[in-house]
Amino acid sequence: MALLPYALRPAVIIRRKAIWGGVLGQSTFWKVVAVWVFGKGIIKKAVGKNPESLGTMRVGTNSFVNVINAAPMSKKDRKRQGITKQALVDRAVADVAKARPGKGIRVR
Repeated sequence: MALLPYALRPAVIIRRKAIWGGVLGQSTFWKVVAVWVFGKGIIKKAVGKNPESLGTMRVGTNSFVNVINAAPMSKKDRKRQGITKQALVDRAVADVAKARPGKGIRVR
């Protein structure tokens, strides 16, 4: 259980004041605060690391497997651990082949 109700949390109060005092009001200070509060998430989405699709495989008829690296690693980390994209795809194909024996697997 939260110690403070949602409306009394400091982050919520600052966001509310930035909207009412800066975006909808006249205060230049609160406009700057609003750009900082709301722009931080937008910049992180645009510049930050995103999950990377490593390949799509067709397994049997009307069945597909997408291989996605959910936690993108830096090139330095991948090199240190000896992980390549091809190795990840090969491991995913092997897992699907083991789960569905007798089905043809075609990798695109």
